Amino acid sequence: MKNQIVSLCTLALVIFTMSSCGKDREQIKAAISETQISYLVESALSEGMSGLTAQVGEMVAIAQENISGQCGVTKDSTVVFENQTAIGSAEYTTGYTWTLVCEGDLVPLNFDFLSHMEGSYNNNRMTSNDYGDATWELTGLNENTNEFTANGTYARNGEQTFKVDGIVTESNMDIVVTNMKIDKSSEEITEGTAEVNVHGTADGGESFDFEGEIVFKGKGKATLTVNGKTFNISL
Repeated sequence: MKNQIVSLCTLALVIFTMSSCGKDREQIKAAISETQISYLVESALSEGMSGLTAQVGEMVAIAQENISGQCGVTKDSTVVFENQTAIGSAEYTTGYTWTLVCEGDLVPLNFDFLSHMEGSYNNNRMTSNDYGDATWELTGLNENTNEFTANGTYARNGEQTFKVDGIVTESNMDIVVTNMKIDKSSEEITEGTAEVNVHGTADGGESFDFEGEIVFKGKGKATLTVNGKTFNISL
C-alpha cells in the first residue's frame, strides 16, 4: 500500500510538472501572436518611438536643406532623439550619411541615404533595447513635384519585454518600403506599401516568424495585415 501511495504521488507530480510546462509553452505561444507582433511593428514605425516615420522625417528635412548641394559629395550628421510622452519615452542616437546623385553633375536625381541607430524605448505595452540600419533612395527632387518618393529597407533588431505577459523576446525585423510618398510641404507620409518580416525567439526557447504587409494611409495612419488579420497602426 505504501509503495502504491508513493507511486500515485510520483505520477501526480509528473502530471503536474508536464501540465505546468505545457501551460508555460502555451502562454509563450499565445503571447507571440499576431497582436503582439502588431505592437512591435507599430513601435518600430512610430515617430514617438524614433521609428521609421521619424527617420523619414529627418531624411526629408536633410533633402530640403541640401537640394542645392554639391553633386556626388557624401555628407553625414548625427541626430540625438529624446521623447517623453504620457504613453512612453524613447532615447536614440542615429547617424546619417547621404549623397546627392545628379545627372551630368548638374541635374539632381535623388539622395542616397544610409543610417545606423541605437537606443531604447518604453511605452505602455512594451520596452525595447535595440539597434537598426537602413538604406534609402529619395527621389522627386524636381521643384515642380509636390511629393518625395522613398524606397528602401529598414531593419530593427534587439530585445523586447511585453509588459502584460512578462515575455522577453529577441527579434529581428526587416521592412522593405515601396513607393512611399511624402508631401513636401507638410513632410507627412501620404501613401505607400511595405513588406515586413519579424522573426526571433522567446525566453522559453520558442522561435517565431511572421510576415505581413503595411499600407500607409496618410494622416499618421497605416494598416498592418498578418496572417489575414488587419491592425490599425498609428505613426
